[in-house]
Amino acid sequence: MSSSTDTRPKLAWIQALRGFAVLFVVLTHARYFFLDTPGWPLADGLLLPGAMGVDLFFVISGFIMVYTTRKLAGTPRDAADFLVRRFARVWPLYAVVTVVWLSVAHQGFGWLTNWPPFRGLLLSLTFQPVDIEQPLFFSTALPLGWTLNFEMYFYLVFGLCLLLGRGRWLALAGWIVLTVIVIPLVKRDLSFDVMTNFRFSLAYLNLITNPIILEFLAGVAIGWLYLQDWFALRSRMLARHLVFLALCLAAWACWGRIAVFHGPTQWGAAAALMVLVLALASKTIELRPPAVLVWLGTISFSLYLTHTTVQLAVTRGVTAIGGDVHSWSHVFLTTALSISVAAAVYHFLEQRLAIVTANALRALLLRGPRVGVRTA
Repeated sequence: MSSSTDTRPKLAWIQALRGFAVLFVVLTHARYFFLDTPGWPLADGLLLPGAMGVDLFFVISGFIMVYTTRKLAGTPRDAADFLVRRFARVWPLYAVVTVVWLSVAHQGFGWLTNWPPFRGLLLSLTFQPVDIEQPLFFSTALPLGWTLNFEMYFYLVFGLCLLLGRGRWLALAGWIVLTVIVIPLVKRDLSFDVMTNFRFSLAYLNLITNPIILEFLAGVAIGWLYLQDWFALRSRMLARHLVFLALCLAAWACWGRIAVFHGPTQWGAAAALMVLVLALASKTIELRPPAVLVWLGTISFSLYLTHTTVQLAVTRGVTAIGGDVHSWSHVFLTTALSISVAAAVYHFLEQRLAIVTANALRALLLRGPRVGVRTA
């Protein structure tokens, strides 16, 4: 890998993809406003495919992990710092939002004295399945938290593989093949259906054997290819055409119901192909996404975590004043407020929590330098 790969500008197109993904996830959940109404078939048909945003997040996550660690030699400090940064970015805000969600959903703090939801909180905040009979989602306390179970697991595996230096990619691929392919083959017939229930007595095994993890590995492979100088196109015209076709094919696969659910052979395949082509084309042409999508990508984690809480609270408020919550205007209202709240959460909470947590963990574990808002 040449030194030229270390001087590339920040990937605005990746941020835009994050913005695209989170907006579609928000709209996917907004379709429930039409449940049990005549408008449900249309809303479900239009908005359900937006759930592909989750699979897109997983592919992007794998890509970003490769890109942001491309200069690391693989020392124990490198691995520890990677894990500290990932944990500090995810866990504090997740913990806060989960408690807020439970309090809003239960309309108070009575759930704190009720063992099932409190147990669910403890398991969720340690990224463990709450109910192994509900594969993929595993009944996390914050329904959106199921994705973070997989994110944090893959961060851990990736961080440990960093210790192997140049052998990290072989080790990572080997571990994923062992857990996602070999163990399921031994347990029963191999399946790429993410809803497959293996019913392992060790609850965590049900998570690490789920085939949706292959989407992270796809992102890692794309990230590795992106860093290779030979992975490039000579023709700018061809690059533009491939971008156009990749976006159209992803839309066709989702709204044409070729892909109908999460998983590496469904929405994940469409997401991986799109990211692969954009990564390839971006080395030949400058991809200039709309600034609003890049901004949404910046606040995407806050928006992803908080939007269902905002949707629920706003819906209750509109219902209380006699407003119509089964309408497209309500979709517009809740989406606008979700974005506004997420922007505030990102600015006043997400960044600060990440900085405080990272500094505390660095002081405790690494004795490293403190970081500020701009470098977090």
